[in-house]
Amino acid sequence: MRTKYFLPTIALLTVIFGFTLSKTNSKKEINLALDSYKVIKVDGRIVFQTSGRDMHTGDLFNSDEKITFKTEESRAAVISKQKGRFVLTPDAKSSSASNLLPAMNNVSSRAGALINAIDLKNHFSDNYLVLEEMELKVGKDVYPMNKDNFFYLQYSYGGESVPKRLAFHGDTLEFTLKDIFTIDGKQMEVPTNTNVSLYYRDNLNKKSVKISNFNLIAPKKEELIIELEVITDELEGKESKKIKDEVTAYLNEFYGKPQKENLDDWLKRNMKL
Repeated sequence: MRTKYFLPTIALLTVIFGFTLSKTNSKKEINLALDSYKVIKVDGRIVFQTSGRDMHTGDLFNSDEKITFKTEESRAAVISKQKGRFVLTPDAKSSSASNLLPAMNNVSSRAGALINAIDLKNHFSDNYLVLEEMELKVGKDVYPMNKDNFFYLQYSYGGESVPKRLAFHGDTLEFTLKDIFTIDGKQMEVPTNTNVSLYYRDNLNKKSVKISNFNLIAPKKEELIIELEVITDELEGKESKKIKDEVTAYLNEFYGKPQKENLDDWLKRNMKL
């Protein structure tokens, strides 16, 4: 009699165990199927709820990860091998809920000769990204550059107003961050974001003309390289133009519009792109 009921019991346990194992494996498959994203850059402060750890460049997380936005206007640039680049932002209704928004695909850059005042004003506007140093050709008929005629920047540093004459050679204007932020012969730390005004000086007529006002954006080189390596690593195997376009679009969205030749030269020297 015991044998008669023992075998069905084993069969029933086998079915139950098999169902449980199948359910467990199913959960694993679901978890493996979750989209994963790598962090490129974090603006503000974002925290992983489970660990309480701050989000940083290079972190990898799944799309179901619970996070909290600790500061106003916090956001993060993230990228997925399968789906591309996104911007992680807080939900309007809750700081503990998030949205993954498609990233901007603006690959435009500042280029072309600066012939007149309108060209200069349009060129030096909004957030202007400068990567270490760059050169710009300026129309010499309208803006000759010599010992009596030159461009200079005006900005505030340490609570003091600083006028800084820009170097040039021929009809080419030079923007070198180290020189711009050398004050009284001392090299200062280059700020990442400085509001500046651009002027043209005519010493003979003792007149200065304001061209424009803009934000001079100067990311820290080491940090920027790490961020861009996240993008290039995730896009490994893609054609060079695709990677370069993605890098340019990211810079436009999270820093400012770069000057084309400056960007091309910097990427070639530092990222082999």
